[in-house]
Amino acid sequence: MLAPHIKKKVDELWNRFWAAGLTNPLVAVEQITYLLFLKRLEDIDLKRQQRGFPSIYFGYETCKWSYLRQEKTNPSHLIDVVFPWLRELDKHFSSASAAGTELASLNNRMADAYFQLDPNKGKVLSDAIDAIDQLFARAGEGSAAQDIMGDTFEYLLSEVATAGKNGQFRTPRHLIRFMVELLDPEPGQRVIDPAAGTGGFLFSTQQYLMRKYSAHENLVLEWDGTPHRTDGAAATPEQYAAIHHGANFVGLDNDRTMARIGWMNLVLHDVTDPHLLQGDSLSKREGKEQLRRVLESESYDFVLANPPFTGTVDSGDLEPDSVLFPRVGGGGKKKDESITNKSELLFLWLMLDLLHVGGRCAVIIPEGVLFGNTDAHVRLRRELLAEHVVEGVISLPGGLFQPYTGVKTSILIFRKETRRDDKQSLPSSAAPRTEHVWFYEVEDDGYSLDAKRNARPGQRNDLWDALEKFKAWMAYGREGALRHEKTLLQPSFRAERWRLALLRDTADKLTPAGEAFSRLPDTSMWDGQVWGIHELFPELPANPKEAEIQVRNAASRSLYELVIRFFAAPTLPIWTQWNNAGTAAKPMNADLALADWQKAIKVPQQEFNRAARDVQRFFEPEDGSALPLWKEMVKDALNVGLAFHESAVKQAPTVQLRVHVPIADLTAALAVIAREVAKLDGFDVTLRSLAVDQYTELKTAKHWVVPVRAWARNDEWPSEDGKSIGSHDADGLVRTAYVEAMLAAGLYDDKGTLKDGLLDPDCIEARDWNLSAGQYKPFDFTQLKSDKSVAELIGELKTTEQQIIIGLDKLLAMVEERA
Repeated sequence: MLAPHIKKKVDELWNRFWAAGLTNPLVAVEQITYLLFLKRLEDIDLKRQQRGFPSIYFGYETCKWSYLRQEKTNPSHLIDVVFPWLRELDKHFSSASAAGTELASLNNRMADAYFQLDPNKGKVLSDAIDAIDQLFARAGEGSAAQDIMGDTFEYLLSEVATAGKNGQFRTPRHLIRFMVELLDPEPGQRVIDPAAGTGGFLFSTQQYLMRKYSAHENLVLEWDGTPHRTDGAAATPEQYAAIHHGANFVGLDNDRTMARIGWMNLVLHDVTDPHLLQGDSLSKREGKEQLRRVLESESYDFVLANPPFTGTVDSGDLEPDSVLFPRVGGGGKKKDESITNKSELLFLWLMLDLLHVGGRCAVIIPEGVLFGNTDAHVRLRRELLAEHVVEGVISLPGGLFQPYTGVKTSILIFRKETRRDDKQSLPSSAAPRTEHVWFYEVEDDGYSLDAKRNARPGQRNDLWDALEKFKAWMAYGREGALRHEKTLLQPSFRAERWRLALLRDTADKLTPAGEAFSRLPDTSMWDGQVWGIHELFPELPANPKEAEIQVRNAASRSLYELVIRFFAAPTLPIWTQWNNAGTAAKPMNADLALADWQKAIKVPQQEFNRAARDVQRFFEPEDGSALPLWKEMVKDALNVGLAFHESAVKQAPTVQLRVHVPIADLTAALAVIAREVAKLDGFDVTLRSLAVDQYTELKTAKHWVVPVRAWARNDEWPSEDGKSIGSHDADGLVRTAYVEAMLAAGLYDDKGTLKDGLLDPDCIEARDWNLSAGQYKPFDFTQLKSDKSVAELIGELKTTEQQIIIGLDKLLAMVEERA
């Protein structure tokens, strides 16, 4: 979670570009990406020079970021000098000199870079350069800094709230993390996203690997699963290198701008030499050597994707490989054309082709893919189930992709089992490789399901439950699926207050001579990270409310005592004067005494307020938690303390005043208290436990397992030897002899149609390989609200059915008479 003041800076940057006329969010992000790359480029070149290579700026020194900071009010210099040089950047370095840097994967991706800011908007450019310097000050300084830089860029991308062409939109990051964890990759395994967009699946895979190999005592998870303090300490040097090696994280996107933005996103997430390229995954590969290499068949361990939902592909542009994309076949004119031009189906066939045998895929698909009845839909599902293993289907709620689309979607998880050259001729009577499919229905994902999609930290999130139950299904099969069948599994949640800090600055700011920092353990690797205030200051409790109560109580007492002491000096002479003047016969004049006292404290009161404002330098200037509290406490202390002195003056000698040691330095005295209150600065976060160990009873199960092929009962079937009668034995298990006999006779006729009565109508194969979760959701009779029994209700349904049939028969007779 980003600190609020960083989000505010990003918002301000957006607003500046918007006001300057760059109202297309994607264009604005692209311009920011260019500036960010120019900032990174100078550091990259410095490292190249240290290795003995000539500078890329030779003859173009005015293109350096350090120069641009001096000329930051001059957009014309960027337009006329810097960007023409940037478009030809690949000419200014050799491949050897680019090794190990972002330049290795540049691949002319800046060849069409143009700066689109109005030349007259110098102030906007100046503000943008300042903002980028502040927001990405530590880019390239290692994983601790990269986390913040990457999160900042991700927040920038989250502002792109308009759907792109062909159904492209930003996939929610918590859903991406869930899908990565479903597949559970290992370092060195290759993953590809053939519709990569901004690279969310790729950097989240790398992030998951860092989390998986981090020390658990350091690891922290936000409520939505966002990992923090991923150190990779448990990884070997080889594993650590593989986790950051760009060749293991491959992506393609047809939109050049999106591919460029995604590439920068990976750079900022500490992926070396990112392999996110511009290219159409479904198009012809002839003459496109780079595209052909990236899409080489059976080259990847995992595919993770959310491909375009509603796109269609021109048949003339489609890769002609008939093994990759099935053909219509037959003897007609279109026999050599692809069976479909729907992108969501073509992407699934592509993903199957990209995986090597044993490779796995998790992909978001529109619900129609699971139940569509076109030849292409049925053929794809049949191939997935018959020749490969569909591990699970996770039904997602309808509003999950708001505000982009209301399309109902599911996550399909499958494992490749058959090489592309070994495909069967379908349909086939051979047993499907998928025996059972696990289904799960997600109803809550931790966000509201309206167009606003507001976060609901700490509330129910079915994704945690689904993940644990999927793991049990994969590990123990149907037995595992029965575990916790009617139990909702959730992590526990807790609140903390974090602050983004350069630790030595924080220590110097809050305590004299960095005293607090000297008490901390060696935290150099976390310098520049977010810290809990209880970690920076061990005397504070972790819970923000408890910390606030503790600090408020102590500081309020100290402030009150300081007010009493400070204002005792101007109050005591007035109190003494009127104390001596008053007698029993002639009481003191309280109004006159009060007037004298108010005059006496006027200047000291101004001095106190000035000193209280002066120590506000210890607080976060923007959106901090502590400064409003400090102002409130100072106000309360003054009110209560001055009220005491006022009553003392008005009620002398009844209320006694004692002599206090004068305060030599009021500002210093206030600073001691302010430093304590300033420890509360930061922003509140909701964290989750690493373990998912909270159990809640469910009324109905959220997951179920369905057989792909199940045989219908045939109680009259006799075995060939006459020893057995009926297809199933006394335990309800189908007889092997019966299965062999039915397979020998064939499940399908010559037209490829399933023969009637052989399969259980509730199995997947009998329903045209339908994979829609709702088709198989068990009906829970206990949830039926009726004063009638289940048997009575079924009887009524039967009666109604008979009445409908009689009515249809009458209608048919009438139609035939007229004919």
